[in-house]
Formats: sequence, structure tokens, C-alpha cells
Amino acid sequence: MKPWYVEAFGDLYLRLYAHRDLGEAARVVDLAFAPAELEGVGVLDVGCGPGRYLQQLDERGAAAVGLDLSPQLLAEGRRRLPRAHLVRGDMRRLPFPDAAFGWSLSLFTTFGYFETLDEHRELARELGRVAGRGVLVDVPHPAVLRRNLVPRSERRVEGLQVRERRWMEDDPPRVCKEVLVLDGSEEVARYRERVQLFAPEQMDELFAAAGLRPVRRWGDYGGGAFDPQASPRNLVRYERRRP
Repeated sequence: MKPWYVEAFGDLYLRLYAHRDLGEAARVVDLAFAPAELEGVGVLDVGCGPGRYLQQLDERGAAAVGLDLSPQLLAEGRRRLPRAHLVRGDMRRLPFPDAAFGWSLSLFTTFGYFETLDEHRELARELGRVAGRGVLVDVPHPAVLRRNLVPRSERRVEGLQVRERRWMEDDPPRVCKEVLVLDGSEEVARYRERVQLFAPEQMDELFAAAGLRPVRRWGDYGGGAFDPQASPRNLVRYERRRP
């Protein structure tokens, strides 16, 4: 059986989530980086999808590169951004030399896809290895996600009925979603997503082992301060530890 992240991110994903917000991507980039930090600097967007963050980075003068495992999402990225440098690869084994970029990015919950803690340690090491300056990571805040989880939802997209069921697993903590797509009474697709969740202190430990320390932490895409009781996101700028 293929891993869920191979099944989930195909042509249908592009149809179901076409509403992903470019304005949100712009806010995150401007929140995390001053303009001078990006101009002419190499930035790797890991799990870039069709490239909404790449577009914002390019507009701010960064030498942006995107990596994703999905051929379909990369093809859409090339259609939208003909000049973009896009690479297919596994984020656990990034095909770039040490410190090939100034910054690496793991945004909009692209951290947490794998089964074991060791795989996520390797991912944190790889994100740090290729980035000479630091890493920007964005994941859900587990305590708030658990409290606010919507168990079921239903919507229509391009004539398709999309039914989503969500639940939490505990060991290790994960958020899971089953997606059922119907065209009338005919089942078009059914798949599951499973994302491992990490508390802020766990994320800091993973990146500390990669030689990185947290220097800024936000609790939402609007730049709100991180609140352990209320923040929906854990958006962190990690920087290289200096001798």
C-alpha cells in the first residue's frame, strides 16, 4: 500500500483545494522575513505544492527553489510559474549540498507526514543541513487543534460532493482525515490523511538536534504572539546556532 501522502496529492487535490490563499502566503513571508533577508538569497520551499509560497519569495527577490514529491503538483507549479526551479524529491533526503540555501521552509503543515519519530528527526536534520541561516516551520498547535477539531464537514467543489471526517489518534498524537469525493451517487475517490503532531517543545528539541534554536514564534498567520492556550498554529523561525 502506498503512503497516504502519495495518494492524497494528485490532480484531485488541485481541484479540491484550489482556494488556497495567495494573500496568506504573502503575509507569512512578510511576517517572518525582512525584505533584505530575502533579496538574492537562496530559499528552499520543501513540500512546495503548486508554488504559492514560491511566487511570493520570487516577488521579493529570493532565489527560490521548490521541492515536492507529487508530479501533479509540480506540473501545476510549472504551469503557474514557468520560471520557477522545481525539483521532485523526498524531503527526508534532500538532493542538495550542505548549506546550499540561506533558508529552508516547511510551511502549512508539511512537517508530520511520516510514521516514526526517527523519520521526523531526519527531516529536521535535512531542513537544517541545507540551510546556512535557518529554517521556517509552520505546524498546528496540538492542544488547540484537539479542542477545536470539527469531526465532520461537507462541501461542494466543481459539482463534486466532498465529505470529510476528522479524528485524533493518541500514540503518537496524530490528526487524521478521511476524504470521500462523490459525483452524484458515484464514488470518485476515498483516501485518508494522517499527520503526526508535535508540541512546541518537541519541535524545538528536534531542531536543536539539527543545530538550530528558536528566535521567533507566532501563534497565527496574522503575527499574533504564541499563546499556549489559544494559538491555532506554531510558526517558528529557527536560526543556526553559532559557536
